Amino acid sequence: MKKSFFPWSWFTFIALIASGCSPTTPTDSIGSAPVHHPHAKSEEPSEPFELSFLIDTKTITIPVEKIAPVKQYLDQRDPQERMNEFSRIQTETFSSPSGVVYGDIRYSCGVKQCDHTLVQMKNDSFQTLPLHSGSIWMRHAFSPNEKNLAILLGRNEGTEVLRNSLLIIDADSFRLAEIQNADELASQLTAPEFLFPIVSMSWENDRTLKATIPDTEDVSFDALQEWKQGEHKTKEVYLQMK
Repeated sequence: MKKSFFPWSWFTFIALIASGCSPTTPTDSIGSAPVHHPHAKSEEPSEPFELSFLIDTKTITIPVEKIAPVKQYLDQRDPQERMNEFSRIQTETFSSPSGVVYGDIRYSCGVKQCDHTLVQMKNDSFQTLPLHSGSIWMRHAFSPNEKNLAILLGRNEGTEVLRNSLLIIDADSFRLAEIQNADELASQLTAPEFLFPIVSMSWENDRTLKATIPDTEDVSFDALQEWKQGEHKTKEVYLQMK
């Protein structure tokens, strides 16, 4: 007599339905939401990255790999961190009176302070120059003949005191300009240590930059707080370019 397998097959089918099993491979999903595996290898972001600089209605793009300080900063991170840090980079674009385009690249930012690399875009080429790290971009000013570009950076000390540093750039060589009267005070105003608050800056002529600073010999935190709350006496310092 032939044996019948029908009862066993029917029982197996009922058991599969009752247990929620399926002969197909289970998927990592609950409804339509995918399950994330913390240790799973994520897809690497596509490269190269490009930075965009918008001026009026024109957009200029530069690959990050051609901007050495920014590339070095991103290369220190794994692919996912690199993508995250790239998405946080900011750019601000401005131009000289004659139309030369400049861009400030801001990266490694905290609440306000960032690292900066300045880019000059001229005649389908560009030059880059890293600025003082961990600072706030305050303002810039071109000399009347546009040969020199002064940049004022700031750095907070608590919430009461803001110290500054001046960078003066030779627009032709795109390097720091040489200061003729490089005395101690001039050196302190341009130092990366951010020693003095600089109340204002302006060009007197093509080669002379005037900076207004507190009229106090003591630049400690407490002394600057007292100065800020007092009469705000100031003095002028003149930086002469070679």
